Amino acid sequence: MTVGEVLEQLKDLPPDTLLCVAEIDEAFAVNVASVEIVEDAKAQSRQASGREAVELGHGDDQVVVIRW
Repeated sequence: MTVGEVLEQLKDLPPDTLLCVAEIDEAFAVNVASVEIVEDAKAQSRQASGREAVELGHGDDQVVVIRW
């Protein structure tokens, strides 16, 4: 998923909407602790496969990380 795709989905939400994170098909979510921009990530895959796909260092990709 790209930042553009996220922004498109969020464009009509009020700014005080709670942001949380959940695994696919989970009934409960976790509140987000922080959002971090990593400048030197190394993307292995762009697919949402449930496996680690981005190394947060040692690369040339910029990614947004949502931590919980």
